[in-house]
Formats: sequence, structure tokens, C-alpha cells
Amino acid sequence: MKTKVTITVSVVAALAVGFLAGKFQTSSSWAKLYTRYTYDRDAGISADNAEVLKSLRSGHEADGMKLLEQSLDLSLLSLDHFPRKQWTPPISAAIIQVRAYRVKYPWDKTPPQIDESVQRVFGFSSIVLYDA
Repeated sequence: MKTKVTITVSVVAALAVGFLAGKFQTSSSWAKLYTRYTYDRDAGISADNAEVLKSLRSGHEADGMKLLEQSLDLSLLSLDHFPRKQWTPPISAAIIQVRAYRVKYPWDKTPPQIDESVQRVFGFSSIVLYDA
């Protein structure tokens, strides 16, 4: 009987240690992946901003505006692939702001494939849902 209890306690302890070690390793890996994604994204945004500023400062306003409009389209394309149920109020507010901008300053150079996504995002922007 004493042997069965010892084995049972040992197995439960081993499972608990394994679970905790696995949980720590997984959360550590996800944290590294998220951090890397964030910094890679920010580096890309910085490079894009530098290109826009270079265009604007060298007197090529049309090129700078084109880069910004394309960047705006790509951001909206990205949102089209993000589940609407997970849109936070700030996401919806940003979309409403972008839609108002595009009504005031239309951009007709969006490729048709991307324009479909843009229009879908604009169509759903009045919905403010958030599942925490």
C-alpha cells in the first residue's frame, strides 16, 4: 500500500512539474514571437515613414501622398482579415475616421482586389463589438 501511494504521488508530482515547465516554455516562446513581431512591424513603419518624409521634403508631394494612401489601403486590407467580433472600439473609431477621410479625399488608385477589402471594412465599421 505504501508503494502505491509513493508511486501515485511521484506520478502526480512529475505531471505537475512537466505541466508547469511546458507552460513556462510555451509562454516564453509566445512572448519572444510577439515582441519580435512588434519590433519588426515598428521598424517597417519607420522605414515607410522615412520614405514618405524624403518624398515630401524633396518636393515630391504627389509621391509622398501616394505612399501614404497605399499604406492606408494595406492597413485596411489587414483589418479585413481580422475577425469583426474582436474589433475594439478604437479600431472601429479609426475605421470611421479613415472612411470620413476617404469620403472627403477620394483615392481612385486602389487595386480592385484591395478595394473589395477596403469596402468590406468600411461597411462593417459602424459595428463596435469586443469579446475580451
